[in-house]
Amino acid sequence: MKPNVRRILALAAIFALALAVRLAWAHWTSPVPPAFSDAEYYNAAAISIARGQGYSVTLDPELGFLPGEDATAFWPPGFSSVLGVAYWLFGESLSVARTVNVVAGALTVIPIYVIGRRLFGEAAGLTGAVIAALLPSLVFWTPVLLSETMFTVVFASALALLIHSSNGDHGLKPAPLIAAGLLTGIAVLFRGQALILLPMAVIWAAYTGVRLRPVLLSLVVMSATVALVVTPWAARNVVQMNSPIALSANFGYNLRIGHAPYSTGRYIVPQDLWDAKPGITFQEREVLFNDLGRERAIEYVLEHPQEELALAVRKAVWLWRPDSDVLSWVTSFGQRPLPNGTREPLRLLLDVSYLTVIAAAATGLMLRPGPRGTRVFVLPFVALWTLFHIVFFGEPRFHIPMLAIIIPAAAALPVMIAERMKRWRTARLA
Repeated sequence: MKPNVRRILALAAIFALALAVRLAWAHWTSPVPPAFSDAEYYNAAAISIARGQGYSVTLDPELGFLPGEDATAFWPPGFSSVLGVAYWLFGESLSVARTVNVVAGALTVIPIYVIGRRLFGEAAGLTGAVIAALLPSLVFWTPVLLSETMFTVVFASALALLIHSSNGDHGLKPAPLIAAGLLTGIAVLFRGQALILLPMAVIWAAYTGVRLRPVLLSLVVMSATVALVVTPWAARNVVQMNSPIALSANFGYNLRIGHAPYSTGRYIVPQDLWDAKPGITFQEREVLFNDLGRERAIEYVLEHPQEELALAVRKAVWLWRPDSDVLSWVTSFGQRPLPNGTREPLRLLLDVSYLTVIAAAATGLMLRPGPRGTRVFVLPFVALWTLFHIVFFGEPRFHIPMLAIIIPAAAALPVMIAERMKRWRTARLA
C-alpha cells in the first residue's frame, strides 16, 4: 500500500474515533445554554440569522438573550453565523448546534496532524492527531455552545497553511499564504485572538530562513487578506450600531474586566458598566460598554501600575489552569447534573490529562527541539497568546486553541522515546 493511501486511511480512522467520542459525550451530557451567558447569546443570534432577521438579539431582564429586535455586535458573528445556517437547513434545535460543534471538534485532528508532521515528523503528526481525538480538554467542551471548538479548527487550519507556505528555498509560496490569510480573517470573525497569526507569520518566515523582503511581503499579504474579510463586518457595524466597532463591542467591556479595582484575573461581571445609564436598550448599552469600559480600563492602568503587575500574573495563571471549569458548563451550571459520583473522577481526568500534555510538550521541546530548533517557533507563539490575554483577562477555556500547537509538541516526546528505545535495542543486538 502506498504511503499516501496509508496516511489517508490512518487519518480517516482517527477522525472517526474523534467523531465517535464527541458524539457519545454530547449525547450523554446534552448541555443547554445558561441564561444570560455567552452560549445563550450565540444561540439567540443564530436563530435570528436563520429567521432572516440578521445578526440581532434582545436582552430580556428576566429571560435573558432572545432572538430578534436590535442589531448587535457584542460578540463577533462567526460562530452564530455558522449555527444560523445549520438552523436554517436542519431546524432550530440545540441538538443541531451540538452536532455542528461535534463535527468541528472532530475535524480538528486534521490540522493538528499537519502541524505535527511539519514541525516534528510523520510519527509525531499521527500521534498528535490521536491525542487530539481523545484529550478530555478538547472533547468535553464540544457540546457546549461556545465558540472555542469551532474557532480552534479554523485557527489550527490557518496555522497549518501558514507553516506550509515556506518553499524550502528561502521564499514563500503565495497560494497557501493567501489561504492562511483568508482563514485567519474568518477566524478573527470568531475570536479576535486569531490576529496573533500575523506576527507569527513573520516569526515563521524568520524561523524557516526566509529573506527579509519575502518576510515583509508575507505580513502585508496576510494583513491585507484579513482586512478584506473583516472590513464588510466593520462597515456593517458603523451603519447598524452607529459606532466604529471593528470587530466586537465587548472590546471595552473585556478591557474593564481585566483592569478594575474588582479585577481577579478571570471573568467577573463589571457591575459599574451595567449600572451606568439604566433604561437604555441593549444595543445602546453595547456601545456604552465599549466606550466607557475602554476609558475606565485605561484610567485604571495609568493610576495603578503596581496592581497591574500582580493582575498580569493572575491572568496568566487563570489562562493556563486545567479545564475542570467545563464541568460547570456541561451541567448548565446545575440545570443538568452529572450522575452521582462521576464529577470528581471526571475533574481528575481533565486535570491529569491536561497537565500530562503540558509537561510532555515542555519536555519534548527541551529534549527534541525539532528541525531548525522548533521551540524558536512554538515558544513565541505561547508567549504571544499569553500576552494577548494579559491585556484582557484569563479563563481556562481560552487556552483550548493553543492545544493545536501544544499537542504536536507533546506527541514528539513518546515518538522520541520510542526511537531511542529502538536504537538501544538495535545496538544491544549488534
